[in-house]
Amino acid sequence: MTAPPGDDMLSRGLRLMTVLADNPSGLGVSAAARTAGLPVSSAHRLLGRLASERFVAYDEDTRRYALGVRVLEFSRGFHRSPAGYSAAADPMRRLAARTGLPAIAGILDGDEVLLVLSVQGSQHLQLRSAEGTRNPWHATSMGQVLASTLPPGELETLLAGELAPTTSRTLTDPEALREEVARVRARGWAEVDEENEVGVRSIAAAVPDPEGSGRPRLAVSLGAAVVLTSREELHGYVPALRACTEEIASLFG
Repeated sequence: MTAPPGDDMLSRGLRLMTVLADNPSGLGVSAAARTAGLPVSSAHRLLGRLASERFVAYDEDTRRYALGVRVLEFSRGFHRSPAGYSAAADPMRRLAARTGLPAIAGILDGDEVLLVLSVQGSQHLQLRSAEGTRNPWHATSMGQVLASTLPPGELETLLAGELAPTTSRTLTDPEALREEVARVRARGWAEVDEENEVGVRSIAAAVPDPEGSGRPRLAVSLGAAVVLTSREELHGYVPALRACTEEIASLFG
């Protein structure tokens, strides 16, 4: 097996950790090596070193490797850093308390929305979205509102990509999505109704971002179970949602 140019030990180790992140139940060394495109001997050596530093955990019974506790510590450190999103937590907590709904923040990463912060609401039936979860942009309110902030060329790249359905209600036609993103851009917020998950509707607004800040654009959404919250009630929370994103923008600034 020939290594690609620039494929040093660091990049190999990071590739193995990415593979393990995509396989939370763990992988044996051969499967991890194959998925990462590495020789088994190299993967075994790197996984051993990562395990010694607690970035990777090894289960003697199953002979599988999985991510270790140091990754969680890194995640917490990221949120506390200037590049993280901890400043959004307090405004999101107030939004969740006011509405009773979970508030979730995410960024656009390729053609997916990556969830970076989550705050639970107070309703007895709660929707749980773990930080680090990814969802297709076109099926989510956060994805659609973030797409509405993109330059035309970048939006067209998204529309030219795979637009697979996640439910029977997911918009998958590029022209229909283009029209929907235009509507979102005009009104300043997005909504989906069971397009990403059956029984769930949501609204989202983007955090205003000063031009040239270099920070990935952030969006905040409120999710609701359709049996508890009507579309009209959810729409009534739009002012509170947009006030939350404005407050976050002021804190980031």
